Amino acid sequence: MKNSIIPVVLAGGIGSRLWPLSRQAMPKQFLPLLGDESLLQSTLNRVSDSCFTDPILVCNEQHRFIVSSQCQQIGVATMALLLEPDGKNTAPAIALAAQYALQQGLDKPLLVMPADHHIDNFELLIEQLPDAISLAQQGKLITFAIEPDSAHCGYGYIKNGTKIAASNCYEVDEFKEKPSLLLAQQYLASGEYSWNSGMFLFTPSAYLAELERFAPKIASCIAAAANFSGDLGFIRANNEVLKNCPSDSIDYAILERSPNVAVLPLALNWNDVGGFNALWQSADKDEQGNSLSTDDVVLHSHNNLLSGEEGHSIAALGVSDLAIIHTHDATLVASKSQLDQLPELLKQLAVKHDDKLIHHQAVYRPWGSYRVLIAGTGFKVKKIIVSPAGKLSTQRHQYRAEHWVVVSGIADVRIDGEAHTLTADQSCYIAAGHIHSLANTQNEPLILIEVQTGSILDETDIERFDDQYGRK
Repeated sequence: MKNSIIPVVLAGGIGSRLWPLSRQAMPKQFLPLLGDESLLQSTLNRVSDSCFTDPILVCNEQHRFIVSSQCQQIGVATMALLLEPDGKNTAPAIALAAQYALQQGLDKPLLVMPADHHIDNFELLIEQLPDAISLAQQGKLITFAIEPDSAHCGYGYIKNGTKIAASNCYEVDEFKEKPSLLLAQQYLASGEYSWNSGMFLFTPSAYLAELERFAPKIASCIAAAANFSGDLGFIRANNEVLKNCPSDSIDYAILERSPNVAVLPLALNWNDVGGFNALWQSADKDEQGNSLSTDDVVLHSHNNLLSGEEGHSIAALGVSDLAIIHTHDATLVASKSQLDQLPELLKQLAVKHDDKLIHHQAVYRPWGSYRVLIAGTGFKVKKIIVSPAGKLSTQRHQYRAEHWVVVSGIADVRIDGEAHTLTADQSCYIAAGHIHSLANTQNEPLILIEVQTGSILDETDIERFDDQYGRK
């Protein structure tokens, strides 16, 4: 079974139910929520078994450099990193991966997985793959389901039909939407229902055939868009065509309509990390059921989820069943029983502070990242980290001056054509109107502090002359 399965990892979600940890510019799949690795990195490591090829990743264009960096951090090579200009849900994203695989001459089964799930016994799925592969090679679309251990109201359910001979798979009797508690209890007691996991296995040709049958507009758009081209290690389809593609999930577009679907229930320790309650369930907890960050303290408190930045302490006294989430620019205090109302709360926040829904404490760029430490009228202070081989664009500002102080590493700086090499504790000044660039040619990250002063201190005051990442 060596290299017989192509992992397809879908990394395009936003994860708004984990705000303020997750933001549009840094969604939950890129955060280390349940360990030192991000959810994406944990997903990639799960498919490092010899039965898998290098993965195909599908992500939003704005997150491409985050994905690339996180793959490099854990030493994962990808078959392709496919970019979407806008999220169109799972049916088009999977179709892009299927088209790409076929264009490489590969009609091997695709194992499709979201990038943001937590599974700690994935080997159980690998053990059951032969049954699924056998059916996939016959043209079946297999959905992996989770054998429920509780009456959960937050998941969709699948009712098992007739058992398929010589396999652990079943025909699908029907898909069920998220039920009421009473109905979920009935599902659990019957033993006939499983949670819909959002993981699938099928060949590219079988998937595209069913897409053509049940969602022909999506199928035709993706086929027209699939004239792939390379760009700085990324793979792009035709963005103009993709923008007009209908948006739909694989469940609604195909699985709930096709008679060609089988289900394989598995006793996985699985969590979709769909919100703070789900995060609390999978997190390590103390004897009182509290999940704490390193610097947090609690007294007479039970079943709380506390999460703060490194170095920031949350102290909880006499409270229970709360989520207390602190970041550099926002704090959420919520009853765990009310967390399903978080999207409504964020609508109010969007009216006053829309930027707080978008940007995270660290802003990622292709060359590294920066974080604003403090800002006020006429000034801003940033911590900048330039990755090895990273280079900021050659640029000019009309309304601000900049002062760079190197903390560690070696900075190669050019100001109006004059070269400077700066090491720790050395600095330089760039007056408004001067053309300048910054590069890290070393094997270690370059860390520096940037002090900006001037009347305009945002991204609008950047005039780029040259950029190795193709930005304008």
